[in-house]
Amino acid sequence: MPIEDFFKYQRRRINPFKGLVIDVPTWADAHNYHRDQQRLHAISMHRYGIVAGLEVVAWNPADSSVVIYPGIAVDSDGNLIVVSETQRFYIKTEESGTAYIVIEYSEIPQEMTQSLDGEKAEPLYIMEAYRIGEQRQPPAEPCMELARVNIAGENAVIRDAQNPLNPGSSEIDTRYRPLAGSWQRGQIALALVDQPSSMRHQEGVSNLVQAINQSTDYRAHFKGTVGLGGEIRDCDLLCMCGSDEFTLTQDQETVLLNFLGRGGVLLGEACREEGQEAKAFGQAFASLAQRLGRNLRSVDRGHAVLKIHHLFAAAPVGLGGPVMLMEDQGMLYSDGDFGCMWAGGKGDKPMPREAIREALELGVNIALYAHERAHYHALRIHAK
Repeated sequence: MPIEDFFKYQRRRINPFKGLVIDVPTWADAHNYHRDQQRLHAISMHRYGIVAGLEVVAWNPADSSVVIYPGIAVDSDGNLIVVSETQRFYIKTEESGTAYIVIEYSEIPQEMTQSLDGEKAEPLYIMEAYRIGEQRQPPAEPCMELARVNIAGENAVIRDAQNPLNPGSSEIDTRYRPLAGSWQRGQIALALVDQPSSMRHQEGVSNLVQAINQSTDYRAHFKGTVGLGGEIRDCDLLCMCGSDEFTLTQDQETVLLNFLGRGGVLLGEACREEGQEAKAFGQAFASLAQRLGRNLRSVDRGHAVLKIHHLFAAAPVGLGGPVMLMEDQGMLYSDGDFGCMWAGGKGDKPMPREAIREALELGVNIALYAHERAHYHALRIHAK
């Protein structure tokens, strides 16, 4: 539940006095007040996620099941989830695709007792419990992801990842587990345009999400790829990259125009191929900007992208040297190929640690700039 939804709650508590009748509604109001206060504290002072434990590993010997260890989590509604015993969970491996292992808070009525009016039995207790399940779509709140597995094929065997930072097919991937921590200033959604060339930056964007979550008070998540066949919502930063010229239909350009109009930021990244400078992509992106009513200008010292979180006097050096960084009304262009730098460089040509750090810091700034732009755009709409 977004924290804004808690604003709708009336914070009203029982005022005890001599002669007060403690009937069922009064008792319920008194206890619900304390439960709501606890949930409000959990979600307003801390960000939801896994507090401790709840690790996921493959069964030994490996089969289609995993082991979920005991732990504690807080869901997006502020409910406390406590797993007190180790659980074994089977994944359906009959079909390929990504399987998301999720946990969800639940309540179980216990000890049914006949009410005084005799109309129906009521539970004497409500056990606060949980459900572990599998989904084939990215989980929506209040479900919480514990791990995911990219099922390679029918009857795949689930194994622990040899490289947890880059899991392979049918290996357990725990990179996207939400972790509880200090209060979050906002949630940032990042996505890639659904084009083959954009997939070059998937690893880099995933690393950027991790950097945002570890170094800021914001919670970022990667939505994967999104197409331009329908309106793009619930996304702050949309990235597209390539080295060659590209064309979009008028309908696709309208989708991007509406996305920008809602406060989103479109980042175009020239991705350098061996021996190429990706000028064709840059020219196509500049033409797209003009058709969308944008006039890309150099991002100079003092621009929010250079100071919103990490301070830069100028754009850091990119993959091929000095960078051309340009922006106008939510469209941002870079020829530095920072997306590949966020992944450490291209192939067998790793970048120096300092260069990677600066690239990630600029990426954090771009993501926060996108969030703030979308946030204040929404505020202006509601103020009308």
